[in-house]
Amino acid sequence: MSSKKYESGQLSSILDSLFKQKTSGFLSLETQVDSWQNQRSCILILRQGALVYGDINISQIPNNKQLCKMLGEELNPGLINAALSVASEKTGNFTSIKESVKLLCRMRVFTWQEVETFIANKVILILERSLPYPGIAQWQQSRDFDLDYDEDNHGLNWSEIKEQLVQRQQKWESYVAHIPDMNAIPVVTAQQKQIDNSQIIEHLKNSVDGKSTLIDIADKMTKDPLIVAKNYFNWANNGWVKFVQTPMAIAANQTASKSQPSTSAVDDRSQDRENLPIVLSVDDSPIIQTTIKRALQGQYNVLLADKAIDALVILNQQPVKLMLLDLTMPDIDGLQFCKTVRQIPEFKDLPIIMVTARDGLLNKAKGHIAGTNKYLTKPFEPDELREVVRQYINN
Repeated sequence: MSSKKYESGQLSSILDSLFKQKTSGFLSLETQVDSWQNQRSCILILRQGALVYGDINISQIPNNKQLCKMLGEELNPGLINAALSVASEKTGNFTSIKESVKLLCRMRVFTWQEVETFIANKVILILERSLPYPGIAQWQQSRDFDLDYDEDNHGLNWSEIKEQLVQRQQKWESYVAHIPDMNAIPVVTAQQKQIDNSQIIEHLKNSVDGKSTLIDIADKMTKDPLIVAKNYFNWANNGWVKFVQTPMAIAANQTASKSQPSTSAVDDRSQDRENLPIVLSVDDSPIIQTTIKRALQGQYNVLLADKAIDALVILNQQPVKLMLLDLTMPDIDGLQFCKTVRQIPEFKDLPIIMVTARDGLLNKAKGHIAGTNKYLTKPFEPDELREVVRQYINN
């Protein structure tokens, strides 16, 4: 079994490499984030270069009967036990996962489409909480898990999974006013008499302990974290809950404040940053802005603006070398803003990279007409972003 430590944003590249090798086996992941009380583990299973299964339980990879029972309890709980009994009598001691699922599909306990959708959703939840963070990946080559889908033996659709991850990220961003991220910890801020729903009172009493993150609460409820987040966002709007940093993050900040560097060291770092090429990122998503700043900091002085008017102020006050521009902003369309900037003589040669979740030839053509130099589609890898910025700033 080979083990590899990876940095934030690099897990996608590891997966892409395994897909290209068309290999079969188990990819065990241990996500490592300093601010978490407990590190999270999960497993992804590939078959002939295709992703076919994922689970947060890495201690026991399900065999055919365990997987079929799990699928049945989720998709057809009233029939699964009887169906498994009949299937066992028909086939005896059968061990093939694919054949076991196929038999239950023939018995109409569930369909291949239902199975694929259910497992794809499990994989999406795993990747959502794993892709943005650093961790350790362990790969074990194996052909023991023989699941694939339908008669054509395909795997999960990787392009569709990535598209759904982007859509989910956009939903998370819509909650950022109260929920900074899925790992934030809710605390109750209202008295019971102020909450007009007894079920909510009971849930908050049982689930909100000042230690459990939103992800922990969702896992305990066996629910999609986004569904849980929607409820908590509404409760935060009502003033019933608020979100705080994890205890370890608070402790880390307290430790840092006790060992502040000298004023001269701060001045030196500030001066070094000012000497770096300036990159302006214009995006109304705090998550995307944080991702961009983390990817570029150290090599560039990254300035952030969430509105076009603020971006214009920075452009007129700072020697910006390159602008990263979101296509959709609250005050103006990104393409229109790009045209406006290009009409200002001193910015006619400024490299402008359009960063957006949209894709397709039509959008790229519109971006080219508006005056963009390149089109970068979310989600992107930090290395990809750094290479694009390096190319245009060096030129």
